[in-house]
Amino acid sequence: MSTSYFPSIIELLKEEGHVVLLNEFADDIDVCILESRFCMYEIYRKLRSIRKYHIKLINSILDIPPWLIDKNHELNTYLKYIKQTLYNKVHKNPSFYHYTEKFRVNPLKNKYFNLFASLFQSYFNQIQRNRVYFLKNYRRFLKYSDLNLSLSKYTQYLVEKFLKLKTTVCYPCVNSDYLLNLPNKEIVYDAINISRIDSYKRQQIFVEAAKRLNLKIIVLGRHVDQSVKLKCPHYFFKDQKKVFDILNQSNLYVDSSEFEGFGMSPIEAAYLNKITIASNTYVHREVLGEYALYFELNNVNDLVNKMETALEGKFKLNNAFIKKKFSKEALKNRILRLIESL
Repeated sequence: MSTSYFPSIIELLKEEGHVVLLNEFADDIDVCILESRFCMYEIYRKLRSIRKYHIKLINSILDIPPWLIDKNHELNTYLKYIKQTLYNKVHKNPSFYHYTEKFRVNPLKNKYFNLFASLFQSYFNQIQRNRVYFLKNYRRFLKYSDLNLSLSKYTQYLVEKFLKLKTTVCYPCVNSDYLLNLPNKEIVYDAINISRIDSYKRQQIFVEAAKRLNLKIIVLGRHVDQSVKLKCPHYFFKDQKKVFDILNQSNLYVDSSEFEGFGMSPIEAAYLNKITIASNTYVHREVLGEYALYFELNNVNDLVNKMETALEGKFKLNNAFIKKKFSKEALKNRILRLIESL
């Protein structure tokens, strides 16, 4: 799921006497938390004021997919290098940014202006999430922070490897209050997966395993890779509570992904007392511990066996530590200790 836990955490921090904004700036705050690299330029343009008013800047670093760093990745071309360099130069400078916003395609303008605007925007105003973004521009921005947080030890490792920066691990939380107050629902689905539909999420393995067992399943998530064809019901809902309701009507949660920066949905499943069957990746074992039932990555036969074990009641659910560690109150206390240590 998204990092939608931050707004509620900020409200809890305000109760402790801190004036905090998320992805925004004002000169009367004492802490600014930035939750994503995609918001960095909004803050970049305010760095002078942040220093002037002695405001603490905290960055929460989301996952860094290793393949985007690979020099052979399709995004790594000289043209993308030029575009990203120009984008960075323009967007971190307030006056440049204001100027480039004037040249956008406008149906009220003539075709020559719009042709120029189209070309101008393609070089100055398009985000290219390539190697330059991570290894140059993002790294430089993070150096201005008072504190950089990683979602997990695995993300911490990737940041140190690719960005050469030290970070502090601060595990996120789920909407624990809402989840704990959901009533029990009649089971509609044997198993569910909640994540973007993409090749590295490996939902095809989940679908194949369910087919062998003749299970009724569902996948919820944005379909970002149209080459991935799933022969099962799959939907995308912006309303997170709708997603929780469907999760609550499912017997098992299955996460077959080969990469996660953290993995929020298995934690949400734990709050609803659902057994999670997860691929045995490093981050799953780090975050989920003994709560999950693990299967060998990309091994359909092993996943079938683990799903049978769970459905036959041969696996004991052990989710107490999950509920304690990833609640909103727990995250508030973690961030509070970090803020007060600055």
